[in-house]
Amino acid sequence: MRKAVVPILFVFSLVANAQEKVSDTTKTKDIEAVVVTALGVKRQAKSLTYSAQQIGGDELTAVKTPNLLNAINGKVSNVQINKTNGVGSSVRVIMRGNKSTANASPLYVIDGIPMFNGTGSAADISQFSTMPDGGDVMSSINPDDIESINFLKGASASALYGSAGGNGVVLITTKKGRAGQSSITYNTSITMDRAYSLPKLQHSYLSYDPAATGSTAGESHESWGAKGTSKDYLKDFLQTGATWVNSLSFQSGNEKSSNYFSIGNTTNKGVVPLTNFDQYNVSFRNSSKFLDDKLTLDASFLGSLQNSINRQTPGASFSPLVSLYWLPRGVDFDQYGPNNYTYPDASRLLTGQNWWEIGDDGKFKGNPATQNPYWILNRNKVTTNNRNVYTSVSLSYQINPWLSARARGNYNWNTSKSQRNIYAYSDPTLLITANKDAEGNVMPGTNNGRLLKDTFENSSTYGDVLLIGNPKITEDISLDFTIGGSINTLRKTKTRLDNSHLVNPNLFLESNLSWPVDDNGKPLPPADGNHNSYSSTKQQTQSFFASTSVGFKNLLYVDVTFRNDWDSTLSGTGSYSYDYESIGVNTILSSVFKLPEAINFWKLRGSYATVGLGLQPNNTYSMTSSPFNYGLDNGFIIATTAGNVPKETWNGILSPKPELNKTLEVGTELRMLKNRLSFDFTYYNSNTTNQLLPIELTGNFGGIVSGFYTINAGKIRNTGFESSLSYKVFKSEKFGWTTTLNASANTNKIIELFPSELGVPSDWKMSLAGGGSYTKLVLGGSFGDIYGTQFQRDDQGRILVDENGKPTRTKDVHYLGNPNPKFMIGFANEFNIGKLGISFLVDGKFGGHVLSLTERANDLYGVSQASADARDAGGVRIPNAVYAPGTANPSSAYTGLTDAKTYYQAVGGVLPNTGIDEAYIYKATNIRLRQASVSYTFDVNSKYMKNATVSLVGSNLFFLYKKAPFDPEQVSGNTPGGVGVDSFGNPITRSLGLSLKANF
Repeated sequence: MRKAVVPILFVFSLVANAQEKVSDTTKTKDIEAVVVTALGVKRQAKSLTYSAQQIGGDELTAVKTPNLLNAINGKVSNVQINKTNGVGSSVRVIMRGNKSTANASPLYVIDGIPMFNGTGSAADISQFSTMPDGGDVMSSINPDDIESINFLKGASASALYGSAGGNGVVLITTKKGRAGQSSITYNTSITMDRAYSLPKLQHSYLSYDPAATGSTAGESHESWGAKGTSKDYLKDFLQTGATWVNSLSFQSGNEKSSNYFSIGNTTNKGVVPLTNFDQYNVSFRNSSKFLDDKLTLDASFLGSLQNSINRQTPGASFSPLVSLYWLPRGVDFDQYGPNNYTYPDASRLLTGQNWWEIGDDGKFKGNPATQNPYWILNRNKVTTNNRNVYTSVSLSYQINPWLSARARGNYNWNTSKSQRNIYAYSDPTLLITANKDAEGNVMPGTNNGRLLKDTFENSSTYGDVLLIGNPKITEDISLDFTIGGSINTLRKTKTRLDNSHLVNPNLFLESNLSWPVDDNGKPLPPADGNHNSYSSTKQQTQSFFASTSVGFKNLLYVDVTFRNDWDSTLSGTGSYSYDYESIGVNTILSSVFKLPEAINFWKLRGSYATVGLGLQPNNTYSMTSSPFNYGLDNGFIIATTAGNVPKETWNGILSPKPELNKTLEVGTELRMLKNRLSFDFTYYNSNTTNQLLPIELTGNFGGIVSGFYTINAGKIRNTGFESSLSYKVFKSEKFGWTTTLNASANTNKIIELFPSELGVPSDWKMSLAGGGSYTKLVLGGSFGDIYGTQFQRDDQGRILVDENGKPTRTKDVHYLGNPNPKFMIGFANEFNIGKLGISFLVDGKFGGHVLSLTERANDLYGVSQASADARDAGGVRIPNAVYAPGTANPSSAYTGLTDAKTYYQAVGGVLPNTGIDEAYIYKATNIRLRQASVSYTFDVNSKYMKNATVSLVGSNLFFLYKKAPFDPEQVSGNTPGGVGVDSFGNPITRSLGLSLKANF
């Protein structure tokens, strides 16, 4: 295939004549429309040999969301979107299932040029997480600047992007000025946000017994005391949040030049007090024509500033909500409120923490301890500041009517800085006061506070040169082709600071830090509270690519693409480049056969492609042979956790090479009833091989010494379908109704993990990044499977209990479920009654299971409503239970009631490897009213204003069905393993508000 493509392109180009183009549009509902495809090349929708789904910018802004990707949820089939933690946080986007353990995110392309969606810190499932999600570039783009977004979900559609597009491509087209038009548009919206579907907590049992002499509230950090009434402080603590989004845009143009400029601002006050977010956007785009309109210049700039305070962190350590979840019932929280969370300590001339859990001796009672929520928000405050810059230039020259040359480039820079200040008098486990010298004395400065600081800086430069032609071969044969080359350089720098040795207390400056040394004056090895790490990587990819599309009589189209990448990450492997190919064909059956009059258009398509992902930078040498595989931490050279198998071993079978995704795709597209009904269906089968997996090898395998390695192995298969059905039920200016249904399903399976030569057990479990000890890859399982402890059972599957009816648990972890939905739907309806518009979107995700660490801890401490209900019922009935071996009546049925405290302290837990995880697995199926709006357009037609649209909008309004005690869609972090486990995350919020769009 490599040898055949380029000659074919040049032969056709030499003998061809000009072909007229069809006018451009951003909608794909018209089959004759021109749509944006890979590399920004525009083609007729009917000629595509693969599935592509496009939505217009108006669909993104009908109901405003601060992050444009969240607005897509439910509107595009087989695109799974998971939000992390609040406004400005990154969004996890997966198309057609998880394919890679290294990187599952799609490539984002703005106006035809790839960009790097740089991210800050990625929070994980750990209950001891210290930093929130750092956000990403996509979260900072103003939705009002978007003209359309096209989703290339399959390998055939994204093959021209090579390894960068291995997980699909999201093509973003920004707005630009139009010839002969000058306008000003102002958009504003304000929504009120309220938390709902909170954990169900009990307030009918206390933490003590008022009748017992000397028994007082706060003696115990658990609430297993006498019956009584306590106040629900959580509802009083949470406030009504507000999100205000403003955008002002200017556009004008003539036949020679057009301009678009906009400024925007997003301000959010969270539902948790003292949480704030501010974002400022600016964008500019100019398109100009020169040299008798043969030369076209297109230049754009996107910039944003983000500042957030107290973005919530997963886990219990820094969650103000957890402190209220676990507040011992009967403790008066009002005496620890926003004006009384500190007290003056004359001995140190500092303010200490006022909290029920701190005894007269100044020590915390609980394990793990909680802190005053207002202390967390004021004295453990975390700030995140992001800066993003994207600029691009494109020059296009029309050589003749059918041939043009294009040179383009962009520069993308972003930085994310997060800092958490932990004041003296915070929880000692957070201050790392356990750091002691050889004599057992607490090291100097460890009671003065702790500074955590993360800085991520990313930059990318991209340039390409394209030759694009659409010659007319004959009246029956058409040709489109693209030939080009590109170079892409990506740089990443990461600095992480963790110091609990402040010289002066509560002065959070790097100049106030001391670094502990041993008796000989040498720095101590890195540890919690003693980290200063730095790493920097550079990756460059040089590419050549070509594509051609041949059409016959507008009824048959054949696409062929080829791309070769020279990737710097392959240095030292002996193979410095790799190629990807695709071939696709479609036939317009409605042009081949005479079909019933009701059928306006019918197309069948099929394609096959190979595309993949490159390696991680600095990952191609054995860690014992290369200085490039090291990092620095507090002055120590730290080797990476894994090296690579030498190339000479086993003839390079296990040596590093790019991941490879082979995808077969077939589909059909149908339009009926005067194009009022449209239907699109696609089936796909993709197999991703050469996964880069970490493994510890022991013994001697073919000359490989014992140690940690990354092995090219593994095979992940995704099969499924995606479909879209749209019908214009009524179509008139007085009354219109359009209904759209997106439906998709995906099945994921781990076909292979490690080669048999390694002798790795078939049940070996590989932890996924960000998943803590819960999400695993196991042969025969699926990506993201959740593993945990189960009830101990006998051979008949009956639960084993001890003499007191207390259930026992397994020693090893077992499969509990998979969080990914098996089936997804989105059901949208749009009505217009004259100038009145009504729309709503319902989406559902069916199948899957999720795990709640929040419920597990709440049960342990007796603060959950379930624990109160069990006490009211006299205990917990355990179905299908028998006495365990070693008890007085082994294997005999247990039909009694287990004491509520005994049961929940057996199944509940806070720390890892405690409790019984199986008891906290819930169905992930959920159906929600995602969006709704009612709008009215006023035709002003004054000297300055054309019209204005006022809308009542709402998002995430309510669930029609949900069994999980949290939102199954929310994830701890944008990581491969961050899905399906609730680790004290943000509460679900409902938004209602008003929006105004005025055109001048």
